[in-house]
Amino acid sequence: MLPFYFSYSAYEKVAVDKGLVDDYSVFSTILLVGFIVSGLVYSIISYRKLHQRKNLLLDNFSYENRISLSWLRYSILAIAFVFIMAALVSIFREGLGFSFPFNADILFYSIIVGFVVFIGYSGIRQQDLFSNNLKSGHELVNAESGYKKSGLKEDIAVIKHRELLRVMENEKPYINPKLTLSELSHRLEMSPNNMSQLINQYEQVNFYDFVNKYRVEEFIRRANSNTNFSLLAHALDSGFNSKSAFNSVFKKLKSETPSQYLAKRKD
Repeated sequence: MLPFYFSYSAYEKVAVDKGLVDDYSVFSTILLVGFIVSGLVYSIISYRKLHQRKNLLLDNFSYENRISLSWLRYSILAIAFVFIMAALVSIFREGLGFSFPFNADILFYSIIVGFVVFIGYSGIRQQDLFSNNLKSGHELVNAESGYKKSGLKEDIAVIKHRELLRVMENEKPYINPKLTLSELSHRLEMSPNNMSQLINQYEQVNFYDFVNKYRVEEFIRRANSNTNFSLLAHALDSGFNSKSAFNSVFKKLKSETPSQYLAKRKD
């Protein structure tokens, strides 16, 4: 490309840009293909990383983080969409010689502008994204990495599992809406990694679902024994930190909304 920038006249550069001269057609094609492929690969890797991040949160926290990652997932899908559109436009226009009845470049860049505005708006809406209030003192455990080096023997695991169930039933640590894997493991004098292994292997769920299962049962007991309070009040007293999280977890576990479930039990 050096001759293009330093040797070509303005007229020759315009001719190359309009495709009247094929001096750099192969290079331009390779550059375009590389650009599109890199964008698609980036989208795939980013989506996988985001999925791993979500699993990491579910393995360590019993509540929804104030920073939602849904907008980021939509952003990654939007990036993939932009590059797929760019690939289709390039194939039809450059490969098949199709002439669009509109300016495809303007449409493409308009989509990019809209995408940038969406990222900015969605990012600003996150409550704690630009604050210093986030705490990162917890030891995070990644269950996907396995427990080959955990050192937790089976006989000890059985005893600890029974102790865990006893603590959950009698001491009700799940009432704390900000309960974490690190805090629960400290209560049972275990490492977070061993606690995660215990829950995954014996309960077959992640930490988030394990704790919220008890919260749902606690909500049902409270709602059946005292009808003077609203369902949301009972949900908050049971350890849920928001109405949306409560409704989502309840429907996932019971396949019904809270009001539907309680109404059927009264009939």
